[in-house]
Amino acid sequence: MQNFFSYIIILVLTISFSSCKNEKQENSINEINEKISSDLKVDHFNIWVENPKIATEKLNEIGFNSVPDSLSEVHKGQGTAGRYFNFLNGYLELIFVYDQKELEENNEKNPDLDFTERANFKKNDALPFSIALKVKDYDIEKIPFEKVRYHQDWMDENASIYSAKNSKTHLREPSIFVVYPKIESDRFETLSDLKNIPDEYAFAREFYKHPNGAERITNIVITSTDIDLKTETIEALNEIQNLTVKNGKEQIMELYFDNNIQGKTFDLRPELPLIINL
Repeated sequence: MQNFFSYIIILVLTISFSSCKNEKQENSINEINEKISSDLKVDHFNIWVENPKIATEKLNEIGFNSVPDSLSEVHKGQGTAGRYFNFLNGYLELIFVYDQKELEENNEKNPDLDFTERANFKKNDALPFSIALKVKDYDIEKIPFEKVRYHQDWMDENASIYSAKNSKTHLREPSIFVVYPKIESDRFETLSDLKNIPDEYAFAREFYKHPNGAERITNIVITSTDIDLKTETIEALNEIQNLTVKNGKEQIMELYFDNNIQGKTFDLRPELPLIINL
């Protein structure tokens, strides 16, 4: 009988210890998730395209204004360029190969980056979506996944972009990189706040005004195929507000504007793997 009572006491103590341990682990995980969620935010996002003209026209047709090609950025030294759609809290970039030779030369200099793999998405089934993040106080120690430093001559001397190491090896995941403060996208609460853009650049205010009424990006949902949702990068992404990465039957990005207040949906496939909800 004594042995029986001893066994019960040990069992109770074991369960109690295990419960406390699990509670501590859960609290620790919650603290980590809260830290990730508060330290990382979406700055902008990219879709790799082969024909930027067709892709741009597809978005123009449903009422989005684009930045004129003449003002669109060429990524010097990288071999790529972009076509841009500005919103009050970020922008969509259609990224494409501008100079194949320069793209390959940059790949030789930066073999741990994924530009050539993403550019060949039609051939290798890589996910053609990139998410640019910003980290609080540009403290790179707060980036919760393995990273690769990337610097070009046009960048500030002491500033770099940090790409997720997984982006090169896990091509079904979104390509992830963290920008530095000077190149973070501008933020505006309302259209009336566009007056804060200096008068010398007043023409840029029009790029935020879309005939279809879209103002703010309120949700981004990325579906990929056969991805591991437990990698450091995916777990970090899924802790960021208004961003979800999930498994599904096809590669698709769904964008929601202004909490889908208009109740309208536009499916831009096959030209773009994109569904717009206004």
